[in-house]
Amino acid sequence: MLIGLISDTHITAKRGKLSENVIEAFNDVNLIIHAGDITQQKAIDELESIAPVIAVLGNNDKLDLNKTEVIEVENFKIGINHGTNYSNDFDKLYKLAIKLNVNVLISGHTHKPHCEIIDDILFINPGSANRPIESDASIATINIDKGHELVNDIEIKFIKL
Repeated sequence: MLIGLISDTHITAKRGKLSENVIEAFNDVNLIIHAGDITQQKAIDELESIAPVIAVLGNNDKLDLNKTEVIEVENFKIGINHGTNYSNDFDKLYKLAIKLNVNVLISGHTHKPHCEIIDDILFINPGSANRPIESDASIATINIDKGHELVNDIEIKFIKL
């Protein structure tokens, strides 16, 4: 399953829609995960025109979303949380992943792309699609096949916008 990862779109009147590069990069995905700071429902609506979307509440959102979601994809449990209370503190992110009992934790909030494996838990932050900090605007994709048994098997691709 090919999954598109996006966070921190911060759609506003000035940034009224997603970049065409996002739409193009997600053209073949089966699912899109938005890790919060969506700001306006129309960002989710645009993404849903491509594939089903699972999104979580960010610190700038006033949408009817949960702060955390956990889904199962093939052999993996994936947790999604914006990361407002965790930021770059990987000890706290790690504790959240343990609490959620997940193999993969998708977060946002820092506006910086990041990928790291700690004790067989894969942590991914796709960066910000619209407002990067000390990096280029970015999104990511992950590819999880039925034969994948370890988080090291998951294919990760960061896409600069």
